[in-house]
Amino acid sequence: MWRISPFGFRTGAGVLLLLIYALSTALPLWLIRQIYRFRQPAKNADKILRIIAIPLFLMWFVWGVIAAYTPRTVYYSTTTSTPLKEPLKIALIADLHLGDLVGNRMLKRLNQILQAENPDIVLLAGDIIDDLPDVYRQKNMGAELAKIAAKYPVYAVLGNHDNYRGVQKEIENDMQKAGVIVLRDESVLFADKIWLTGRRDKQEKGRFKPQQLISHKMRQSNKPLIVMDHQPDKAPDNAAAGFDIQLSGHTHAGQTFPANFVIHLFQPFVYGKYHIDNMQLFITSGYGLWGVPLRVGTRAEVMIIELK
Repeated sequence: MWRISPFGFRTGAGVLLLLIYALSTALPLWLIRQIYRFRQPAKNADKILRIIAIPLFLMWFVWGVIAAYTPRTVYYSTTTSTPLKEPLKIALIADLHLGDLVGNRMLKRLNQILQAENPDIVLLAGDIIDDLPDVYRQKNMGAELAKIAAKYPVYAVLGNHDNYRGVQKEIENDMQKAGVIVLRDESVLFADKIWLTGRRDKQEKGRFKPQQLISHKMRQSNKPLIVMDHQPDKAPDNAAAGFDIQLSGHTHAGQTFPANFVIHLFQPFVYGKYHIDNMQLFITSGYGLWGVPLRVGTRAEVMIIELK
């Protein structure tokens, strides 16, 4: 039903959040009232609490919109098992979900962030389009994306939302028109410094096993092996295959309270940096959003990783 009627899902998700945040506002106010009533009659407390209840309730949504549409930049610096002669600056961006909720304004802001950071390479780790490319095309977002690709080498993999409607090829063509190179179970040697591999999303049938993606030439090159895999949960398989670094998105770090806590029950790797055997895993909370235009307890971001 979510795929058939995304408007219906968004409405339902919005109502659910209204109820959750109403409860999250009302419960502490009720507790304050219960404490206050033991000291003096609760009549005055009732008036005060009623006055502040609505602003407190609205704060959830003000917070959510600001966190969703004012992206931050987070920084990591790391060394690989095969050190580089010169540092390499990577901009990791995932989960743009370009469509109704994320569009040209956020792409322009992304361009500004990248100009300030001046990375050597930009990596888009999946969920670039929000299910269908219709809105992306109607609002000519490709022109804004092309401005980024004209300044930096941009590589991408597709995510689960790029695969739900069976339009992977269409999205891949849109990306190529914008100057983005899409890797689908493919590897490239970038700047004679790193081997970059892009995996198809696990949503797709027939994607290669990680061992199949590392050629003899790659293993013998003495260069870091980096894999983009949209969903992070298969990181142990990528580590066992011999990759040095995995870059992922997908989780949104939970996106909104209380999902940012509940997600830990379903995802082994949620956000930030992990060490899995000899591999390092980086997961960004994502630049866009899905379902509702809110982030509560998380933040839209660009992750800058400096390899040394």
